[in-house]
Amino acid sequence: MNAPHFKAALQGPVTDREPDFLRDLPPDNLVGAIVALTAEVYLLRERLQTLEAELAAHRVLPADAVERHVDDPERAAAKAADLAAYTERVMTELVRDRVPVSTIDPRVTKYLGD
Repeated sequence: MNAPHFKAALQGPVTDREPDFLRDLPPDNLVGAIVALTAEVYLLRERLQTLEAELAAHRVLPADAVERHVDDPERAAAKAADLAAYTERVMTELVRDRVPVSTIDPRVTKYLGD
């Protein structure tokens, strides 16, 4: 069975405007991707729960060690900063303009080959 052929919105270097990644994407495909991603996130949650259960069963950690864990102030501040940076990175994509932050000489395509 052949894999489906996808029409990529980005066919080369971005030289003027940001690509429109969703131009040719049916909305149901977007929903399907979100459902698939959600399933993967749940799988990670399930594996972490299994890992915690195994650690507790082998008496490496108490069963409620993760729930009872309290970071020291330095670690709590580092985690808060990491969360803020992560959130900023994701949310910035929703509001950024479509002009690239740098420009690439369009002649670069002659060096890319087919």
